[in-house]
Amino acid sequence: MKELEAIASQEVDWSGYAFDDVLRAFLNTSFYRQLSVAAWRLPNQRAQHVILDTSGEASLTEWQLEELTPGFIASPFINPEEKSPYIRADIYYRSGKSECEAVCGSNQATEVHTFLHQQLKKQQSAQVHTVPLDASFSSLEATTFNNMVAEAVEAIERGDFKKVVPSRSKLVPLPDNFDAARTFQQLCDTYPTAFVSLFSIPGVGTWMGASPEILVSISSKKNRKTFRTVALAGTQSVQGENPLKNAAWRQKEIEEQAMVSRYIINCFKRIRLREFEEDGPKTTAAGNLLHLRTDFTVDMEATNFPELGSVMLKLLHPTSAVCGMPKASALDFIQQYEGYDRSFFSGFLGPVNMQEETHLFVNLRCMQLLDQRAALYAGAGVTIDSEPEREWKETEMKMRTIQQIMTNE
Repeated sequence: MKELEAIASQEVDWSGYAFDDVLRAFLNTSFYRQLSVAAWRLPNQRAQHVILDTSGEASLTEWQLEELTPGFIASPFINPEEKSPYIRADIYYRSGKSECEAVCGSNQATEVHTFLHQQLKKQQSAQVHTVPLDASFSSLEATTFNNMVAEAVEAIERGDFKKVVPSRSKLVPLPDNFDAARTFQQLCDTYPTAFVSLFSIPGVGTWMGASPEILVSISSKKNRKTFRTVALAGTQSVQGENPLKNAAWRQKEIEEQAMVSRYIINCFKRIRLREFEEDGPKTTAAGNLLHLRTDFTVDMEATNFPELGSVMLKLLHPTSAVCGMPKASALDFIQQYEGYDRSFFSGFLGPVNMQEETHLFVNLRCMQLLDQRAALYAGAGVTIDSEPEREWKETEMKMRTIQQIMTNE
């Protein structure tokens, strides 16, 4: 990272500690010094990352990805102003490194780095920032959720929209021995193909999860930048010895996924981008669940579109996979019937300009950490062929992805 340089330390060899020990030290430093922290592990990669923002402020930033210094962004589902909390990479650690890195010449970063050393040696239980539960939060019973799905199907039959993604939430108790750093590591071990993340911001709270859905990805290879996004929809549980090969999809899930793909293609058309590659749909596994997935790739050099990431982010979010289509009418239905604030669930999050790459994911399979409790969230794509009881079971399967890790089931 060009903006960062190593801080020499004779006190601690960071590579001598497991990543969850390092993460625990970062979380405790964040908690006691009232700083923002974020950790992540990209899909199909072994490297784990954690950063600390030493500014002491939960700054909001506009979605101009190309202009941002290295850091981590997290956006709520509803975000009309297109500004999101941003965690700067003032102090950065990657698993296996012998040193932390900090902004060159930052006295504050050096001071916090010393505090990190002390926390690493103490190895106390991880502390995180929590906020009071939003007053609108409600745990829907099956009957109430199923009635909402039935209302959605009727609205689709009237022609109000083609698809909508109602969601629900529920509170579950945290185990007595719950530790956020250990749970992060368990998510990494259990879901190697997912984006595992954790962020904790004073006054905003703490969220963690394992998401399968790429929103915007910009990677560099041989000085060539590539844009990627994914259409992911349709859900069923993993079954049998060869679930990817033997998965059978109903017409409902096939059409639901096709709608998400068409939504992405329409976004490309709006910016007159015709040079893209489309691969799929294919069955893909995300933990104990299967989905239909189509990958879209754009050569940013060949198309001469350096701002493609920011432009597509504004067009895509919220995607039809978490909202519906047409977007405006589906969002109206969600705000009328869900009855609670999704907050960061089905928003987006991820590292920005870290090693000159940006990877943003839809915040799915996630939980909000509260005092002695966690709030779980899940949604289900509703089309004209939806059955309320099936959609309820789908949300139960999605919540179980996180709950099983949290409770060590």
